[in-house]
Amino acid sequence: MSSAVVVAFVALLLGVLLVIVAMIVWQEAKRRPSYEPLEYVIEDAVKHVLAGLPAESSLRRADVRRVLEYEVFYLQGLAQQDRKNPVETVAGGHDASVDYIAAEIEAKHGVAYSPEDIEEVLRLEADYLAAIGAIGDPVDIGEEE
Repeated sequence: MSSAVVVAFVALLLGVLLVIVAMIVWQEAKRRPSYEPLEYVIEDAVKHVLAGLPAESSLRRADVRRVLEYEVFYLQGLAQQDRKNPVETVAGGHDASVDYIAAEIEAKHGVAYSPEDIEEVLRLEADYLAAIGAIGDPVDIGEEE
């Protein structure tokens, strides 16, 4: 066999190998999501809330973090194993979540926050969720006709 034939054969094998690698990479790229998954980072939420609080607010970083953590606990308590009966959750809080958060923090930490402070933190948390794209369009939960 001449050296030209050997070089051509090796080049052909190398070309086939490169095509196979390219096909594997292409298939793997199709399978993986092309977007970054949404991540709720409590420290980022705390920063967002602190930046949005009025200057006269008495809430500190630890207070905001505590309220947000109990909001997460509240929402985890709503989670169900049976998804046939989904639970309504409202970004920005509602009376039941505010009452739960206030009661839990007072019972476990001996600190009392006003419902208005908690509502403001939850409203700003909803702004954070919207900013990271974690909130969909509002849903009309009224009676169906």
